[in-house]
Amino acid sequence: MLKKMTLVGIAIGALSGSTAFAACTTTIGSVMSLTGSLGVLGQKIAQGAQLGIADLNSAGGANGCTLQLSLLDDQTSPSVGVDAAKKLVDVQQVPAIIGALSSGVSAAILTAVTVPGKVVQISPASTSPTFTELAEQGKTGGYWFRTTPSDALQGVAMAKVARDAGFKKVAILYLNNAYGQGLSKEFANGFTRLGGSVTENVVYNPSQPSYRSEVSKALSPAPDALFLIGYPGDGTTITREWIAAGGPQKFLFPDGLESQDFVNDVGVQYMKNVHGTAAGSSKTPSLGTFQTEYQAKFGSLPTQAYIPNAYDATVLVGLAMEQARSNKADAIRDSMRKVTDPKGEKIYAGAADLKKAAQLLSQGKTIQYIGASGPLQFDKNGDIDAPMAVWSVSDQGKVQPTGMVTVEQIAELRSQAK
Repeated sequence: MLKKMTLVGIAIGALSGSTAFAACTTTIGSVMSLTGSLGVLGQKIAQGAQLGIADLNSAGGANGCTLQLSLLDDQTSPSVGVDAAKKLVDVQQVPAIIGALSSGVSAAILTAVTVPGKVVQISPASTSPTFTELAEQGKTGGYWFRTTPSDALQGVAMAKVARDAGFKKVAILYLNNAYGQGLSKEFANGFTRLGGSVTENVVYNPSQPSYRSEVSKALSPAPDALFLIGYPGDGTTITREWIAAGGPQKFLFPDGLESQDFVNDVGVQYMKNVHGTAAGSSKTPSLGTFQTEYQAKFGSLPTQAYIPNAYDATVLVGLAMEQARSNKADAIRDSMRKVTDPKGEKIYAGAADLKKAAQLLSQGKTIQYIGASGPLQFDKNGDIDAPMAVWSVSDQGKVQPTGMVTVEQIAELRSQAK
């Protein structure tokens, strides 16, 4: 039986006068986790894409057309994600898809839908090194991009965070998907080279009623801390069972667990020694504009990771259409790097600058979009370099940013590891 797909916001268009009378409409697809284990994060991330559409339309749309966002829920399931992507590509004939969030879902969509269908896919949150490997093997056709750094960077950053916290022995429990596999490997390599040791590296499958056997294995020999790689839901169950089994209440959590709901569900009283990482945002003029606009539209500041990355992914697709004077997938693919040209005139987030970008592009000039998540320079594999944010849980039980591992620090650590 096919799992139910949820269709949300089939037409999130502009209401501004500048686009109300556009002669055409272009639909951009999006597949994100609005329910399932990543639903608590995905609902906020999707708002970043919605804001990107709104700003593009306020600036005049793209290639003379009003933009709409067709947003489908993948339920954090690869099979549901593939079904959703097929609907977008085969029925709605979208030239680009924003998403997915889970690396496992994105990988399934990439191999089953977007590459065979020759459709651009740009993820704001899929961090597995697998995508770099697929691109290097020529299996993405150049249609893959992401506005978040690979876990090849997050693994190194987390290794530094663990070392700086004084942990010498760390146990890893990781989700059995592309995200968990890649990040556990990168962290283990980085942490070992920094002088630490991984006591156990234990895989777990999602949606189990209990993880006592995996927890028991990870507890022997005794570690200083637990690095848990996964998502809210299963992550809550594992953390509670770890605590109940007498495991040290010292935790390393990645981006997938940067969630206030997760912390609350486990119990803030147990979260006194938490060290986390997630994709960071460089301090650019775009970030301030994005935060102001987001708060005005949705009523709160965007404190969670990947919301600005979703905004940037959406804006880049629109700018690529404008640069190419086309809404065709191949033209978008070929223009993605042209609108982030470091030799071009700098363009920042917000409708005013996006309107300026359209004017410059109409004059045949070059632009460099600098996003809310930072400068976006795609390499040949569709990857970017970016800082990693460090987060923790405050004495009041609130998830909060506490620092940053810079691009330069990550590069230095990676060179030491070679």
